[in-house]
Amino acid sequence: MRHLPKHLRPRWRYLAVGVETAGGDVGRRAFQRELWYAAQNLLGDPGSADADLTVVRFRFSDGSGEMLVRARRGEVGPARASIACVDEVDGVAVGLHVRGVSGTIRAATETFLTG
Repeated sequence: MRHLPKHLRPRWRYLAVGVETAGGDVGRRAFQRELWYAAQNLLGDPGSADADLTVVRFRFSDGSGEMLVRARRGEVGPARASIACVDEVDGVAVGLHVRGVSGTIRAATETFLTG
């Protein structure tokens, strides 16, 4: 199968998100599942498909962490709203805040994430 030309490929934005919990551990797969559920409940099936939210990077230890969430360009507002709707993961209460938005993984990592 041939690759799509550059002008036909989907454009992405990367949201750097800080994660804090009162206690307990949170996994990447569990958070991805909760993010999909939150997007589907808030935006509906067509809206969540348009946003196409995916957790690209995830680091968590000692009650706090950070992650990188990929969303389609033009869907950053709905993506931020969906992230704000996540309040617990696997029964553990979580607090999330979007640190910033970037057009590349490298820029988002260097600018908004630690380490």
